[in-house]
Amino acid sequence: MAAATNLTINDGLATPVAHTFEVAKLQPESALFEDRVAGIYIGFNKLVFNVSRPTGDSKAATRNLKVSFRIETPKMETVSNNTYSGVAPAPTVAYRPVFEGTFTLPERCSLQDRKDLLAYVKNTLSQVVVDNLIQKFELPY
Repeated sequence: MAAATNLTINDGLATPVAHTFEVAKLQPESALFEDRVAGIYIGFNKLVFNVSRPTGDSKAATRNLKVSFRIETPKMETVSNNTYSGVAPAPTVAYRPVFEGTFTLPERCSLQDRKDLLAYVKNTLSQVVVDNLIQKFELPY
């Protein structure tokens, strides 16, 4: 079993900034990592990994493991501290960009099957058509 360590992931700025996602919570089938640079909990970037193991009849042909991860990068609302009462308003999230990905892996699939699927996903995400789809909302036709 791998030991949980902090993850360093670059953002998408012209000059990328490395963000450290620190281990925040570990459970038997999930792990939460947080980039605490925002300084306030609701503004932390979060990375969550989950593994759902198959249950039920061990001879069923449809027994699958589900491996998923989620990245969220909340953006804080810009608020003014000039309130009538003089008390600064509580920080709030303006919007929350999110990515969720799930791999469905039959128990019977081989290591090579899993390697191939992961390579296809990585290589698809690195395609210009995906950049244009996400950044410019341009469909690939």
